[in-house]
Amino acid sequence: MIRAGCLGLLLAMAGCATVAPYERETLSRRDMALDRNEALVASEAHGTETREGVRGGFGGGGGGCGCN
Repeated sequence: MIRAGCLGLLLAMAGCATVAPYERETLSRRDMALDRNEALVASEAHGTETREGVRGGFGGGGGGCGCN
């Protein structure tokens, strides 16, 4: 039982990683984006808007001032 708990803990910790400031540039490249196909993203948003009966709320709001 203790072995299973230790194994589970080790597996859970394997997903955590520390990213150094100089490595963030690599992660913010355009080819690393999850929503690379803008037409597909717009189509999925339209489908969600149609099903849910609401519009918007999918992106980051505001101008970066932190007030939203």
